[in-house]
Amino acid sequence: MKNGLLVFLMVSVLVLNACAQWQATTQPTGGQVEPAQSQGTYKIGVMLPLTGDAAAYGLPIQKSIKIALDEVNAKGGVNGRMLEPVYEDSKCNPKDGNAAAQKLVNVDKVKVIIGGVCSGETMGAAPITEANKVILISPSATSPDITKVGDFVFRVAPSDAYAGTVAAQYAYNELNAKKAAIIAETTDYTQGLAKVFMEQFTKLGGEVAVDEMYNPEDTDFRTQVAKVKAANSDVIYILPQAPAKGILLIKQLKEAGVTTQLLTAEVLIGRNIVAENGADMEGIIGIEQKFDEKNPKAASLLVKYKQQAKEDAPFPGYMSGAYDIVYLLSDAIAKNGYDSEKIRDYLYNVEDYDGAVGKITLDENGDPTMEYSILQVKNGVLVPAQATPHK
Repeated sequence: MKNGLLVFLMVSVLVLNACAQWQATTQPTGGQVEPAQSQGTYKIGVMLPLTGDAAAYGLPIQKSIKIALDEVNAKGGVNGRMLEPVYEDSKCNPKDGNAAAQKLVNVDKVKVIIGGVCSGETMGAAPITEANKVILISPSATSPDITKVGDFVFRVAPSDAYAGTVAAQYAYNELNAKKAAIIAETTDYTQGLAKVFMEQFTKLGGEVAVDEMYNPEDTDFRTQVAKVKAANSDVIYILPQAPAKGILLIKQLKEAGVTTQLLTAEVLIGRNIVAENGADMEGIIGIEQKFDEKNPKAASLLVKYKQQAKEDAPFPGYMSGAYDIVYLLSDAIAKNGYDSEKIRDYLYNVEDYDGAVGKITLDENGDPTMEYSILQVKNGVLVPAQATPHK
């Protein structure tokens, strides 16, 4: 009897354990089986550059994401569950972006990923997320090619198809530049901008006399600088992937005696970059998505960021977009559960969402439409650009 009772008890324990495990893996949300990984939490994948030159904007964006996650979790999370971030260093390139997505999708079993920050890592991740029906939503990847990479890919930063056009129009119409030179890094982001600028500038009637490139590992730009100087252009459009190489390029242009008006994109006009390199950057004109720091949500984020990071937000537009993504995903999960297809459908229906970055409406390609600001470095700070037309 004792042996029989012992066997009975052991079998009962095994059955109860099996039932408990079955219940933990089959909690219904949105009509689908909830993955076992989300016991008590919803995992949110986050892939961004945490090391290397691009960490200059990857780390501030990560801090903005954490601020939003902490806010949501402090209010009880979503549907009674905490949001649990899983961070991967995607290093701003396609190879590491692909590897980060593979790990987040296949090992961590996430259904949503915030990222990448750079266009290259986003493009590298997209085939993985698309094949597995995982949401990939970026705060700052702007290559025009991202528009067509998949049905589960979104972003809250405008395509360079618009930014490159704005740059070309400003150069031709406001600076009266008829001959332009381009120096761009060989990445998806910078080459996308260069291509659009070239197409639009020539369409307006201008000439791109020099189109020079450099590799991410390069530090000596004297060959490119010499060609640009010899072209005697009216404006030089410089496009680094990360600020460090951009500052180095500016210094080498100045050392060569180049005094031509410099035009650039948002990466090089981060507030901390301008503050630290004001003398070298004096007069440079940069184009970034329009951002209202007095927006209540943005103002709150910027105050919290400064309190935590002990610095002003270097890329407030992108950082606000990252903050907004957390809230968009929280709302989508609250209404639809941890169901990527329903989250996808929710995102395609986002219209006039009142975010820190401003009003967000996502189109049929998962892209937002936003306005731009044209700013210039004057005495170490950014101010609205005052065009001095080329004569």
